[in-house]
Amino acid sequence: MSEKPNRMQEFEALRGLSILLLLALHSEVFDASVFGFDVGPLSGVVASLLLGSFFFLAGFFAELSRQRGNILAFMKSKFIRIFPPYWLALALFIFVLGYTLKRFDTAVYVANMQWLLSPTFVKRVLTLWYISVLVGYYILFGILLFTVKSNLGLFIASVVVFGVTYLTNLIFGLFEPRFFQYYFVFLAGIFFFRFESIRKRLMDVKLFFTVVVAAIAILPFWVVSAGDYEITHPLYILTALLFILGWVWMLLSFFRLPLGGWKFWAILSTASFFTYLYHRPIWYLLNVAVGLEEGGIAKVFFNLIPGSIVALGIGYFLQRGYDRLLASLHLK
Repeated sequence: MSEKPNRMQEFEALRGLSILLLLALHSEVFDASVFGFDVGPLSGVVASLLLGSFFFLAGFFAELSRQRGNILAFMKSKFIRIFPPYWLALALFIFVLGYTLKRFDTAVYVANMQWLLSPTFVKRVLTLWYISVLVGYYILFGILLFTVKSNLGLFIASVVVFGVTYLTNLIFGLFEPRFFQYYFVFLAGIFFFRFESIRKRLMDVKLFFTVVVAAIAILPFWVVSAGDYEITHPLYILTALLFILGWVWMLLSFFRLPLGGWKFWAILSTASFFTYLYHRPIWYLLNVAVGLEEGGIAKVFFNLIPGSIVALGIGYFLQRGYDRLLASLHLK
């Protein structure tokens, strides 16, 4: 019987750190105008790490969810958790941030199918693409998890699906390009849950060794990120995968220390989903209120510090409220 890891402190802390990195990235604090010099591919590396962490954790807990019911229960739980908050975020992007979508684009976004059609056939919307790719993974891997029983069979089937979708992208332009960057990261999260004995051994490795691995893993990805490679290029996908897994391993090991048990991380983890969805509209309204619509360094640091604190606070209470609503409706 596998342990129930949903309250492991290192997973909460990793999610909490990832939302902090996302807020820093979206505040544009990694922009060259802030540092005073070109920081190279830093923002892309940070984005890959934080999003890779989110996708890795999503794969890990998707396998946990699979063990609790059948495929209908699995899909229902993901729909209830994701779609209503996502629809509200979509409305805010349109009516608050002023995003314009054609009728077909709007229908695709309401159905959360931009993971299949963006950006070739529908307009790409910042931030919301992640939620859609996550939905795509839940659909594809959800089917595989409930139909393929063996670990080897799951791996082979996943590689075949990746190959088919990759060729489809090359020929027809279907699938959001970042779908391929994080595909095997999500799968790695699934296997990290499944192979409990390997997971325990990896987590018992000395922290110093994981730091060395992470330091080595970042070098090829930094070089590739600084080059002219498309994110669908096999070399980009491979180096991104190694970088993300190396750093996730290091961070999970680090957060097993007493630092990872701080209540602060649990609060951030709880707030992460709603903060991800709503921080841009929240920042926009705050910027308008204080007269920072035009941008500049003041706006960057306003969004980074007070803006992020407000977004995290709202995200935390929205998540707690939504959990209580689902519980009262017996949907949780």
